[in-house]
Amino acid sequence: MILLGTFLVGVAVGIGAANRGPALLAPYLPKSVSGVGGQIEGQVVRKQRDGNRLLVKITTARGPMLVTFTQKAPDLDVLLDSGDTVTLVTPGYATFVDDPIVEHVKAAGQAPSPPPPSSPQPSTR
Repeated sequence: MILLGTFLVGVAVGIGAANRGPALLAPYLPKSVSGVGGQIEGQVVRKQRDGNRLLVKITTARGPMLVTFTQKAPDLDVLLDSGDTVTLVTPGYATFVDDPIVEHVKAAGQAPSPPPPSSPQPSTR
């Protein structure tokens, strides 16, 4: 009876690790090791805050995506705006994506910023 119980617990832990393990470890592993490596670039069409999650509609070359962010939702709500171009790291294209890694955000109409002007030096005559 003890062996059967131990076996069933081991099967349950193995299934759980196989399903949730890669998603939990991916942010901490290099992209070449984690298996996560598909970059998808698209334009933010619309965003909506829904309680503790942020829903973002993104138009990509492959089609529209609805991305749901539950982790860091307040931070991403401030960062992302309509018209921004965003690069996401996902296993591949999907219509519905939960908590992808945001690799890069380029603001709409963003031009390279000029270097800050240096303060004028006092003349010594």
